[in-house]
Amino acid sequence: MKYDQDKIREAIGVALKDSDIQPAEISDVAFHMTDWLGDLEEWTQFCENPESLSAEQVHDLLMGFLIHVPNHVTAASKLFTGFPVKDTFNVGATVESED
Repeated sequence: MKYDQDKIREAIGVALKDSDIQPAEISDVAFHMTDWLGDLEEWTQFCENPESLSAEQVHDLLMGFLIHVPNHVTAASKLFTGFPVKDTFNVGATVESED
C-alpha cells in the first residue's frame, strides 16, 4: 500500500483550517503526521506477514520505527492538542538516558 502524503496533508489542512491553530502549525502537524508513512508501510507489511522477515530484519525495523515515529507523533500531538507528552507507563520515556 502506498500512502499519498500530499492528499493526507491536504485533508489535515482542511480539517484544521477553522481551528485555533495557526496555518504554519497546521502545516507542521500535517508534516509530522506524514513524514513517517514509509515506516508505517514497512510496519504494516510486517504485521500482515510476520514470517517474512528474519529476526535481524525485525530488529532493524523496530529500531528504525521507534527512533523515527514517536518524535513526529509527539510533535504533532503537542502542536494539535497543546498537551505535553506524559510518561504514562513510567519507563523514563521523557528522560534522556545516561548512556
